[in-house]
Amino acid sequence: MSYKTYNLYIGVMTTEPTPDPAAPTPTVDVSFRAMDFHIEVSVSHARAHLPELLDNVRDGGVVYLTRYGKRLAALVPTDAAEYLDRLEDDYWSKRADTVLSSNPTFVPLAQAVAGWESQDS
Repeated sequence: MSYKTYNLYIGVMTTEPTPDPAAPTPTVDVSFRAMDFHIEVSVSHARAHLPELLDNVRDGGVVYLTRYGKRLAALVPTDAAEYLDRLEDDYWSKRADTVLSSNPTFVPLAQAVAGWESQDS
């Protein structure tokens, strides 16, 4: 089975060491290499090749798991998942601060449910 890949070009910058510290600044070689960044594989293929796919994720890639040709899930680097968790936490914290700053009236859950049920009748 072949992978469906999307290439991302990563810049690599190297310099040549200068033997004499008084010499002018060395030249900088900026080159680009293609990296398989996003890969789509079927769930059954992923099951058989998980270690290799995890190596891709460890190197910063994303592996989309597909079933019947549709994306179902993704394997992403932990720093990306942690970043999304922080974004979600920040979002809900701001929402909670907004509600609490508006001096809301709190009602016990049983009372709220009773009110909702009476509206359904």
